[in-house]
Amino acid sequence: MRTYNRYSDKFKRSLVQKVEDGKIGKKEAELKYGIKGHASINGWIQKYGYLSQRTMKAKTGNTEPVKSLQELEAENHRLRKDLDMEQLRNRALNVMIDIAEKQ
Repeated sequence: MRTYNRYSDKFKRSLVQKVEDGKIGKKEAELKYGIKGHASINGWIQKYGYLSQRTMKAKTGNTEPVKSLQELEAENHRLRKDLDMEQLRNRALNVMIDIAEKQ
């Protein structure tokens, strides 16, 4: 019966970083960490690697750098506030229309 090892995302990202920086080769990493099959590391590089991020940008046409979680949360908060304000404005305008129609 074959056994499968599970590796954490943190480990995978760390290993991909080392491979991309040239600190360790793929074959060397397989031997050092007991990773079976070269497809595992290649898959991790495709998923977590720097070149993967560049490829995603090329496919989507997005040349902006990826925003941090804090930036996204701040933008989300700002947009929600803007939405709340516009909804209030919309209600006020509807009330004004109702009043004008009654006169």
